[in-house]
Order: sequence, then C-alpha cells, then structure tokens
Amino acid sequence: MNILSLNIRGIGQDDRKDWIQKLCRQEKPQVLALQETKCGEIEDKIIENFWGSENFKYIQKHAVGFSGGMLLVWNTDVFNVNQAIEGEFFLTIKGHWKGIDEEIAFVNVYGPHNTAKKKLMWESLENLLSIKDMPWLLCGDFNEVRGLDERLNCDFNKPWSDMFNDFINKCCLIEIPLGGQKFTRISGDCLKFSKLDRFLVSSKFHNIWPTLFANTLDRFTSDHCPIILRDRIIDFGPKPIRVFNAWLDDKGSVEVISNAWNLHVGGNRGDCILRNKLKNVKKALNDWSKTNFGKLDIEIQELADSVSEWEKNAQIRILSQTERDTWLNERKAWIEKEKIKCKMLKQKARIKWSLEGDENSKFFHNYVKRRNTKNNIFGISINGCWSEEPNAIKDEIFNHYSNIFKANNDSSCSFNLQSKILNDNDNEMLENPFSESEIWELTLSTGFGQIWNSPRGVMLPLPHSSPKNITR
Repeated sequence: MNILSLNIRGIGQDDRKDWIQKLCRQEKPQVLALQETKCGEIEDKIIENFWGSENFKYIQKHAVGFSGGMLLVWNTDVFNVNQAIEGEFFLTIKGHWKGIDEEIAFVNVYGPHNTAKKKLMWESLENLLSIKDMPWLLCGDFNEVRGLDERLNCDFNKPWSDMFNDFINKCCLIEIPLGGQKFTRISGDCLKFSKLDRFLVSSKFHNIWPTLFANTLDRFTSDHCPIILRDRIIDFGPKPIRVFNAWLDDKGSVEVISNAWNLHVGGNRGDCILRNKLKNVKKALNDWSKTNFGKLDIEIQELADSVSEWEKNAQIRILSQTERDTWLNERKAWIEKEKIKCKMLKQKARIKWSLEGDENSKFFHNYVKRRNTKNNIFGISINGCWSEEPNAIKDEIFNHYSNIFKANNDSSCSFNLQSKILNDNDNEMLENPFSESEIWELTLSTGFGQIWNSPRGVMLPLPHSSPKNITR
C-alpha cells in the first residue's frame, strides 16, 4: 500500500504539476490526496499527465475563489470505489481493496483556521466515522497540532489542540508516526515550523495493515512536505520473549519451564550453559503458548456464538438437563477465556487502569496498537540521510550507545579520596559531658526551646535546668 498526501498550495503552476508528476513516478501511489488546489475543476488530461497512466478515477472539491480545493485520486486496478462523499472539509471514498473482503474508506482532510469551523469539522468527521464500523484512513492537512512539541516559533493554542486530541480519542484512531522530518510545514521565511499533516487510521484498518509506517519527503514548491504511507515488513531478527502473568496462572506452564530447564545442554563455560538453557525455555514456552493461547480469539468467538445459539433455543423449546449443563459450561469457559485475554491486554498496554475489574478489552486492544505503532522503528536518520535498512539501523543504534557508554580514559579526571581524621583531642571532646550553657545554646538553635501554648504562637522558654551527664 502506498498513500501520498500533499498540501500543494495551488496546482495551476507548471512547476507544481511537474513536481506532482515526479512524486507519482517515484513513489507510485495507489491513492493520492491533494489539499489546497486553489482552482476550480481540474481536467482529466492534467490528472492523467501527472498520474502517468489511464488506470485512475478521482473526485474533487472546487476551491472557493483562490482558497481551498481538494483532489482525491485512486488506482482502479487495486481499489474499486462504491461511494464518494463530499463534505465541507473533506472528500471520502468507500470501496473494496484488491484482496480485502471488507469495505474500506479513505478520507482526504483540509482543516480550517478559525475556532467555530474547527469545531464543526471535528463534529462532521466524528459523525462520518460513526456511520459504519469499518476500516478508516484519514490523511491530509488538519491545520492543527496535538501538542506544544509539534510547533516551533509559533503560537500554540491549547483549546484547539485539546479538541483535536478529543476527536482522535473518541473515534479510537491511531496516528501513524512520521519518519524523516519532525515538522511538515515551514513558513516562507523559514522561521516557523509546525506538524500539520498526518495519517490517522482506525483499529480495523490497522488490523488489515499492521506494518504501516509513514515518512516525509523533500519539500519543493509548497510550504508543506509531502507525506507517504507505506506497508512494509522490516525484519530485525528474533524478538525477545515476553512472559505473561496469565501463563503463570496455568499450572502447565511450571511443568513446561521445569522440563525445558532440566534438558541437557552443551558448553564448558557457565554463561554459555545458562544461555542454552534459557534458549530451551524460550522455545518451549513459545510452543506451549501457541498451543494454549494462539487461537484464543477464535475460541472466544466460537464459544460466544455457541452460547448465543443455546439462548435462542431456550426461548423456543425446553432444554434437557444435559443441554443446560453444556450451555452453562460453555458460558463459563467463554467468561474465563475473556478474562485471560483482558489480563494479557492489560499487561501489553503497560498502563494502570483505575478500575481493576474493568474488562473493556477494546480499550486495551486499541491502546496496545497505539503503543506498538509508536514504538516500532521503521527507519532513522543517519548522517542526515533517511535509512530503512535493518542492518544499517542496528549498526547505527549500536554505535550510538557504544559511544555513550565508552570508558573515559582521560587521565585528568581524578578523585580525591582523602578524608579528615579525628585526632586524640577531638575524640576526648566528643566523650565529655555537655555543660548547662551548651545545652541551652543547643535548644535555642534547634527550636526545641519553643513551646507553643496557643494558636497565636506565644513562645515560652524552657526552665533553666538541664539533665546531667549527657554525652555528645
């Protein structure tokens, strides 16, 4: 999957048409979303020229004067559109992607600048996404940031940012992190920076394409960077094992670990023997987990369907005792497996949920996806160049931390370990008893000589007497 989005800031000039043509040839997008075209109807021939072939269809929204305007183009070989919707702030297409049975929707967004229209846009988009629970992808120039760190040398409006974040949370959307440049919009004087362009996907969309990553491309004639969304699996090698608390609740896990640990392993050194034993435990736990928990979602759905079927039968006929027992056992198994799933999701999410008894699996599932998407590394900048090669990324990360933890051989760095030593006079003074004058000075300096006998704080001195034979 390749989705390209760009605020072109006017498509009428030849240099900008050439830029779009160059981007389409290099990136080969299957969906192209343009914002702020600043023109009326765009002719088919112009779109064909920069698209590079005839296998396309499109919808467009005309600009109001020289303001606004949007264009959404798609490859007809991979996406068959059933419905197109034009809103005040967006263009939407719904259809079927090649090889995907479920209907999918793409939304091209161009956000307004004033508060009233921003609020109207979030409400319109929320209503659009609530029409049907389906895979959604939103892209474009939202004209808003999510936090203070997404602006530089610009005014930050927290209420506007809160509205944007509330919309994302209400619609359970996941933002695909952008690689490359941190900001997507740079002012003409190169002083103001903002991250206004982004990709947002629903949980169902993320289920279909779990390895999505986005990147910024070089800016040319617009003050916005093009952003592109790709689907690519990057293999960094074996992943470390994660032990779930739900495994330890199963008595079988102890036996699996014990048997794997007691297997004979080769090696002369203790660390090699330990490594090999841990490898055996990891492999045994992985195999055991796949057998017992690998099809947990399928088992839960099958049990839920079976329980629902029993409930329907109970309403039309009297069930036998055996049938009722089967119904109750399946319901009990369904609830137990749901608890196991929720417990594992809580641990994956790594958050403290205020209601320990809450079983909102959808909430934790979405949180896990957001966290995984945010933490995945699809590329890094190496010497100013963006790299997506696993070996180059691993080498750069290794060198980075190797330099940080490298031993400092600077001979000028030294520590003075000499300390004061008590002489005989000091020792004798410490063992002598306190005098009355010393005790009185001590009580005054520490505040123990003050007694507060009223809320107004009237201070009374201690009596001029002190205990005898007090040693230091």
